[in-house]
Amino acid sequence: MSDNDYPEQRISLEEALAAIADLLENAKAMPLSASVLVQRDELLFLVDAALEAIPREIRQAQMVLRERHEIAEKAHFEADEIIQAATSKAERLVSRTEIVRQANQTAARMIQDAKEEAARLKYAAEDFVDQKLAGFEIALESIAKSVKAGRAKLASQLGQSFDPKDPLGELELEDDVEDNQSFFDQDYR
Repeated sequence: MSDNDYPEQRISLEEALAAIADLLENAKAMPLSASVLVQRDELLFLVDAALEAIPREIRQAQMVLRERHEIAEKAHFEADEIIQAATSKAERLVSRTEIVRQANQTAARMIQDAKEEAARLKYAAEDFVDQKLAGFEIALESIAKSVKAGRAKLASQLGQSFDPKDPLGELELEDDVEDNQSFFDQDYR
């Protein structure tokens, strides 16, 4: 190989090293020696090409690493966004679940309060009715006593006997007594 074999063509580091290895393998052995004969110019050209390719290869490797790093950062950023979105959604769902739980507790508490209030009102109503009935009972007893007293007075005025134990006992009224009776302002006809 000579300089003309690689005219202004850039070769990669791998190609340069492969060519050097090929050159050394195919080099003629020196007689009575373990050394080989190689074309100095050709070998120097390949070494120079390898040395020139090293920075280019390193730059390419660095660029690949940088791109890989950028891709990893982008993926990490996207993963963080996905995690944040999932966390936010989970918090909203938990919040909704918590709201539903609290609403259910509030509803149960309101139902219990309503039942207690209904029982209280029912007791108060029953107590009120009982008080009114007791008052009516007292009033009716008073009216019954007045009626008995009135009947007894009427019976005594009529000259009849009145048995208070027989409340349904009828007084025998005479026609003339009925017309003159002013005890009650009612007409007995």
